[in-house]
Amino acid sequence: MKPLVIVLLLLSSVCYSGNYSPLNRDCDGFPQVAVGSYPGTCVGVINQFDEFKKPRKAIQLDSTRLLLTDMGGWSANRGTLWLVESEKEYLRGKLTVTPLIKKLNMPHDIELDGKGRILLGEVHQVRRLTMQQGRIIKDEVVISGLPHKKYLHPLSNFVQLASGDLVINVGSQTDHCDGKMEKGKCTELSKNGLWQYAYDTNQDVYANEGKHLASGLRNSMALAVHKSGTLLQAENSSDIKDAEEPYEELNIIKEGAFYGWPYCLNEHFDQKIVEGGCNQTNYQSPYVLLPPHTAPLDMMYVQSAKLPMLNGKLLMSWHGYRVVGNRLVAYDIDAKGLPVLTQQAWFNRDPIAPETEWTRHPFTAKGGMARQAQHIEIISHWNKVNGTRPEGAPVGLTMLIDDTLLIVDDKNKALLRLAKGVPYQPNDTQAQPLAPMGQIIDLNLNRNKALKDTFLTHCSGCHVELKTAPASLLNNHDGWLEMEGGVIKVERALFNETRPMPPTGTLSHDEKNALLESLKRALIKK
Repeated sequence: MKPLVIVLLLLSSVCYSGNYSPLNRDCDGFPQVAVGSYPGTCVGVINQFDEFKKPRKAIQLDSTRLLLTDMGGWSANRGTLWLVESEKEYLRGKLTVTPLIKKLNMPHDIELDGKGRILLGEVHQVRRLTMQQGRIIKDEVVISGLPHKKYLHPLSNFVQLASGDLVINVGSQTDHCDGKMEKGKCTELSKNGLWQYAYDTNQDVYANEGKHLASGLRNSMALAVHKSGTLLQAENSSDIKDAEEPYEELNIIKEGAFYGWPYCLNEHFDQKIVEGGCNQTNYQSPYVLLPPHTAPLDMMYVQSAKLPMLNGKLLMSWHGYRVVGNRLVAYDIDAKGLPVLTQQAWFNRDPIAPETEWTRHPFTAKGGMARQAQHIEIISHWNKVNGTRPEGAPVGLTMLIDDTLLIVDDKNKALLRLAKGVPYQPNDTQAQPLAPMGQIIDLNLNRNKALKDTFLTHCSGCHVELKTAPASLLNNHDGWLEMEGGVIKVERALFNETRPMPPTGTLSHDEKNALLESLKRALIKK
């Protein structure tokens, strides 16, 4: 395919500073940002790093050092493991970042094992690192052969059981088993879901082969183990063409259970893919549902004396870019670590311009609900407001040594910190102006019917903004026309070998080339 030379020339002259603009006050010693949070808390920015590409999760080694995974984007061998060091305790003062390992294969999860070693997940394997004085002195692969090629959800996410066993996510290849049905069955179900790798304490090794712990799970990016032994999974459900459906799920994981995907969504929302989709053998319905399209990407049980509003609760990051996402939420829990049930649960939706008010909605999932649980919004005003804040994109959550919460925001390449303080109020007017952003190029789809029809037909099922506010995606600031690794993001997404778009596979190679040529011509006309 010919390179988009003219498009790249248009985009290459534009550069941007950090997306979060600090207020003229601090949040427990860090610059406060214009993000709304629970009473008695505030959100500060530790730093925004130009070196980062797509940071995901972090662990703290000591009071001055973090390790952080950076995917590098949705392409193989562009990821990095970063060492973040501060000149003062508790991540204060000047920060420096040093790459410890480069060319990682889309790293995501990172945890400390029971012996203080680092478990690092790539799409195809899990490494175990031993560090000494800021250097890696031992790097070993402890689990290998994880399926990932041409997977819509290739990232490995894991959780450690009390026994030391690892439970690892294997995401789905497609959105809802597109093109993977044979003889009335979804062939993906033999691989996707959660796999348990037994840990041998005597030999200090994991089993070569994993046990298929649970199936029918589309993408398990949020996992948590309670001290009682309860294993919870927050499901990233299918992206069907409905902004109201499906709901995400919170599942109690039981060995051998089938959790519905792709035949049955919500509790009993039959997708008519097979007969009796919600009556399959060993079907286990969700414990409760989460609002639609919230995209939970991390989950943890919290113990914190400095943040009593979180203490003893289940905390979850909602990464979803739709109007119910971009949040940090908490649940009150019972003795087994399960969210406390309520008669009727509600969720809020962000305003869509020109509207300015948040709206409240009851849970009304298709297929009905046997149980409901009410979440508490810890960070809620995180939608994009021009001149004030970017759209939040929370991924990893880490309790820091000083008993505050670290939040990794991947889209904005930022490390944020939730601490005790005075929350930002939407009518605050103390925000410093954002740095000049140069010429912003966006694309008016109404001027090009062919482009509009293609995007609406193949992309708007997941990206509903293409129907309501296409410029929020089709721009070169933080959208699909932004430069990434020498090409624009939309080109990289269309021809990505690991995770090609659209996920349905409905565009041929020639059709993708034609789309890019049409896109190029439209940009030249601007």
